[in-house]
Amino acid sequence: MKRFVLFLLIVAVTFGGILLPSSCAQRSSTESSGGTGSTAAEDRILVLYDSAGAFGSVGEDHAIMLANLLGHFDMTVSWKPVTRYVRGEMETRAATFYLGSTFNEQSYYDPDSNAWLRYNHFLADSAETSETLVWINYNLHLLQQMMAGGVGQNFTDKYGFSVTGVVDNLYNRIGYKDTELYKGVVPFANPGATLTGCVEEGDNVYACATELSAVEILNPYRATVYARAYSTLTPAEPVPYITRSGNFWFVGDLPFSHMSEEDRYLAFADILHDMLNVRHNETHRALVRLEDVSAASKVEDLTEISEYLIQNSIPFSVSVIAQYREGNTNGQDLWLSETGQDLQGLHLAGHASIIAHGYTHQRDALDNPYNGVSSYDFEFFRVTMNGDNSLNFEGPIEPDTQVDSRNRMQTAISILNQAGLQPFAWEAPHYIASENSYLGILPLFPIHYGRMMYFNYSGNATLRMVGQFFPYVIHEDIYGYCVIPENLGNIVPAPVEGYRQLFPEDLIRQARKALVVRDGFASFFYHPFLGEEYLRQIVEGVQDLGYNFVAADELN
Repeated sequence: MKRFVLFLLIVAVTFGGILLPSSCAQRSSTESSGGTGSTAAEDRILVLYDSAGAFGSVGEDHAIMLANLLGHFDMTVSWKPVTRYVRGEMETRAATFYLGSTFNEQSYYDPDSNAWLRYNHFLADSAETSETLVWINYNLHLLQQMMAGGVGQNFTDKYGFSVTGVVDNLYNRIGYKDTELYKGVVPFANPGATLTGCVEEGDNVYACATELSAVEILNPYRATVYARAYSTLTPAEPVPYITRSGNFWFVGDLPFSHMSEEDRYLAFADILHDMLNVRHNETHRALVRLEDVSAASKVEDLTEISEYLIQNSIPFSVSVIAQYREGNTNGQDLWLSETGQDLQGLHLAGHASIIAHGYTHQRDALDNPYNGVSSYDFEFFRVTMNGDNSLNFEGPIEPDTQVDSRNRMQTAISILNQAGLQPFAWEAPHYIASENSYLGILPLFPIHYGRMMYFNYSGNATLRMVGQFFPYVIHEDIYGYCVIPENLGNIVPAPVEGYRQLFPEDLIRQARKALVVRDGFASFFYHPFLGEEYLRQIVEGVQDLGYNFVAADELN
């Protein structure tokens, strides 16, 4: 069964330049273009990031997550270190995003170096640009100093606010659209979680991103505050978190840091529409996916759940494990038979769309890490378990080739087809595969349904990866996938010891927070063996919030 793991904050650069299709539905019958997209300035976005210092890789990590999130919009996206910036480049883009992840980035470079000069060019262009510039976190004081030195207009006069500096008043919440969101809070610390520098809030909740790059509003007629940071741990006054003045935006920290389903990440994802001047009406849709259905599933469980959904006119998807296997026991492999017939009826009647949930959802005779049984173990990544039930993500399972992964999923497709099932998307078991696996499977399935994992080996011998969820459809991520969102998780009444219980009220609360995203989803998955009652509570709770359930294979 699905167990959630807190994904590590680590990532990878792959390739910039993305041409976005208009819908996931269009991509179900075509392969990813892999092209560089439009070159018109009005369709081009540049992401720049810091790369210096002991934690220089953090900038690249966040650049990838930002590029993925920007994949929601019909624009091309490219990203690179700010020290590779070219003078005048900003004026050729509709918008430039700068991720200030290293404090005083420029100070790490010799004043005679090319890197120092390019950063200076970036500052000078930032001072005078007429295009949209989104400045995130550190180093705004360097721009203010540049403008005070005579480049462009005086910063405060131009924008109506000034830089206060980096402060830490235990800011752990963001207020946006009358909604309280976390600011880098770990809502439940799993075994093995890294909590260095975090502040315990109680009940195993930790505030881990309490620092803020603060600004002071001096002219409210020029500067508008879209979101504010505040603390539930100290009496500190609320301060601006996201501020706009004309074509200039400022975000007070890295909104991808320690993000969760209730985080300020949602506010940032929503405000991207305003930053890019993309109009979108309020549209709140919901998705439900039945999870880990295999030949070992009880048909009566699937029947009970599907009948409830059909009776209430709720379209749903079913994530199917093509071949059930108990790899490290004497148990026999099970093939879709009775379960397949039941699914075929639902599929052909138009009630259920089908997702290929890996091939066996485990790997050979390996405990990976639990018991070698389908739906429990990982398939495309080696994972081991410690005595406290914490997990070690060791790396790809060999042979880690695109061909090997593609062959596994081609076999899965053949088995599903033999059962009369036509999958429109795939889902990586436990939401993790290697980069080669993602890229190898892409030609078979241009659509991935669920959360994704991204990797970064650049300049670092240690494997780095980041898990990312999305509050809306991503038309093309950095791999080339159209990603159908899952942003609420699932019901977990009896987790592995040390992990978090989740009940309908938790998913409904998260759905309420997700309403801040103007075109956001309430998307969750559900195991049929849990019965109808939990599902009914979630469905009714989400509908009461104003969400409308839709079919995943018809999204646009």
